[in-house]
Amino acid sequence: MELSTENSLSIITWNTCGVKPTKRYPNKLIGIIKYVKKQNTDIIFLQETHIGPTCYRKLEQHGWEEMERHWTSYFTVYSPNSKGVAILVNKKLKPHYEYICHDEDYAGGYIVLFCQMYGQLFTLVNVYNHKQDKQVLGRLSQYLQEMKIGTLVIGGDFNTVLDLDFDKRTASEHKRHTTLQPLLQSFISSLNLQDTWARLQPTEEAFTRSQNTSHSRLDMFFMQQDKAPFAQSCEIHTDSGISDHNPVSLKIHVPKIGSTLTDVHQKLSDAELKYKTKLDRRAGQISGAEVLVAMKSLTDSSNGPREGDLMETETLKHEYNEILSGKRQIPDGFNMSVNREKKIFATILANRLQMYLEPSFTGSINIPPKSLPYIVYLGRQPLIKSNFLKEALLSIDIILSPPRDFTILKQVLPRDLDILWKLLPMVEGSSGHKINLQDQCPLTPALLYLCLKYMEHRIQKTGTVLSVSRQRLSLFIHMEQKKQPLVIKLLFEIRKESDLSLRYLKVTSEVEDGHSN
Repeated sequence: MELSTENSLSIITWNTCGVKPTKRYPNKLIGIIKYVKKQNTDIIFLQETHIGPTCYRKLEQHGWEEMERHWTSYFTVYSPNSKGVAILVNKKLKPHYEYICHDEDYAGGYIVLFCQMYGQLFTLVNVYNHKQDKQVLGRLSQYLQEMKIGTLVIGGDFNTVLDLDFDKRTASEHKRHTTLQPLLQSFISSLNLQDTWARLQPTEEAFTRSQNTSHSRLDMFFMQQDKAPFAQSCEIHTDSGISDHNPVSLKIHVPKIGSTLTDVHQKLSDAELKYKTKLDRRAGQISGAEVLVAMKSLTDSSNGPREGDLMETETLKHEYNEILSGKRQIPDGFNMSVNREKKIFATILANRLQMYLEPSFTGSINIPPKSLPYIVYLGRQPLIKSNFLKEALLSIDIILSPPRDFTILKQVLPRDLDILWKLLPMVEGSSGHKINLQDQCPLTPALLYLCLKYMEHRIQKTGTVLSVSRQRLSLFIHMEQKKQPLVIKLLFEIRKESDLSLRYLKVTSEVEDGHSN
């Protein structure tokens, strides 16, 4: 394919293992910027920035202020010790660059920048695929399938190789893929992506990270198959010295055409300028991906993605984050049964709560000898005493530790639950003393699951072995005869406190009603 070099973009992706000063690199951020400047870079993708809610201000005296004179920055706020990504756009591009909007992963795993450059629409995605976050690529794939515009360019540190024979060298004769590899393969297939370095160097071997005798190509760029021919070059650099990862650069040809910015994209750009005047750097903010998932779960998405979806997700994302930060009040007359926007908001909070409650235990259960199996299940009775629900919400920290994939939720959950608690009295059919958890309420599955986890926690204190089934809304108890009176008494106490219709079944006998005996 004969390509004109009239317009081109140079992008570097680099896991810098932090941007803050270290003993070895007291001016680390300045060193990073100097290095990429030598490469004539237009756009920088940085991973593992380690930027927390407050520490980015401290960076001003260590090169951040100097950096922002020459670069426009978009970055996630997560933790001062892990994760975090940033996209920096060279201000020399300003005559040819127009910002539309961007989205940040609530767990610091990716950032998506929608923009126009040289008249063409681009979706630029920077990913840090943390080895403990097994769901980041799934979240991102669903979002991009619906929202990407123009040319999609994805870069970052994926923490796994694609091909063991080409992309990994080790002294050991035994090579094996990490658990992240099939997740990356699925991500690539879902978006029809091509590995640009491998496409341009199909027979070569090179690595982006070395540790002792192990060498791996973990840092990559991807483009969709139909746009992959516009990748002119892709190079792995080996002389930076700043990080244990090598930077990777990509040069893309941009055909000269007229502006492809639509009215929707222009409106988004105008709206984002308004939101940028009140930046919020809290960790765990609601992302556009979370809004999209909630939207699609409540509507018929059979017609496929709509251009207006991007506008709606961005608008709702900002409104919801203002509610979480206290800048916007929950409006009077809130009714989740009829108000779609409030139903989406409640669904996001419910999804976060359910993710937090997901079991992380994958080992075996030690069933006591001579125990009898009992099932306790919730009858279909939507009203629950608000005091019991409040106790369950307040006890969430002691019920369990969250799965490691979602430790960020532990930091933001108290704020989320405070808002959720304010929403509950507004659910249709609720009163001051009872909450109406009908099937139409998006909070119902998560809150009933929470109640079961709270019941499990209380029964476990008797030394009884049991588990929770979210789909069946039930407890499976391995009942020891000597503990049976205590457990049955506790179940009656819980029923009285909650007003839940609890029924129990001895697996080999008839169903007994919890109201009797």
